[in-house]
Amino acid sequence: MLVAGVACHPYVQQDRKALTPMENLFSQADSTAPADTAFPDASENVTAAPTFCSERTTPTDRASFQRQWSLFLTAAHKSGIKRLTVASVDLAHVEGVTAETATQTLRFCTHLDLFTGGRGKFVVTDAGWAIAQRWQEEEMHARLQLQAQLLPHWAAEKTWEALRGGPMPVDELAKFLQHGLPGKPRRGVYLVEWLALALLVHRDRQNLVWPAPALRGAAGSANMERPAPAPEPGQHEPEPELELDTLMGMTNSTLRELPPERYRAVLDNLAQVLELTPA
Repeated sequence: MLVAGVACHPYVQQDRKALTPMENLFSQADSTAPADTAFPDASENVTAAPTFCSERTTPTDRASFQRQWSLFLTAAHKSGIKRLTVASVDLAHVEGVTAETATQTLRFCTHLDLFTGGRGKFVVTDAGWAIAQRWQEEEMHARLQLQAQLLPHWAAEKTWEALRGGPMPVDELAKFLQHGLPGKPRRGVYLVEWLALALLVHRDRQNLVWPAPALRGAAGSANMERPAPAPEPGQHEPEPELELDTLMGMTNSTLRELPPERYRAVLDNLAQVLELTPA
């Protein structure tokens, strides 16, 4: 099961070298998919597009994140501009995984509005097709488009709630996101990797996860700063301390309070972010 709580309700084969710049985000892929495998058109079997919602979905624990992304790209390109139906069993044959793994992967993608469908039959959405096309041409642009799909997801809001006070080790953040949900703990790790691909979080060489500036735009109230209480009548209201600028989601005062090793990690992670940021 991918969902806990209220029920409401991803290409010609990608060259693995294209994923190399982000291998630090991915787990090792388990096999290579053959190219140019045709998929049958079974559009009449596709269910209506689900209503996009922020229920607590997590990625499958049956495949590494790199394999999940490969499944997304393969399926998106096989569905293509004609929006043909992709059958999980055929996608599974191409990617060398089980039909259930393919189904669970694309089912999670439906909650990011990258695909529509269900019961083993899926069709790429406009957003999913745009990301798959852009991935081959300009990876950074594709990641920014994926960011827009992940911002409304519950995990973005929950991640900001966890990281607003500073970075966390990957495993701790994964456990925080996975808390109370079914499935193996690595689902939380894969969820962090989806967020990292979408440039909502950054992971440094110390394996700490930092909030990216875009994470502050996550939907919901958890990302909003609580307003200061109103002063009592006749009480002088103190001048607020200006903390408008942030670095890696942290205010100046927070940065000053970091121990030296954490402060060095901030600078190290900032250098990585600047390398990823388009001019």
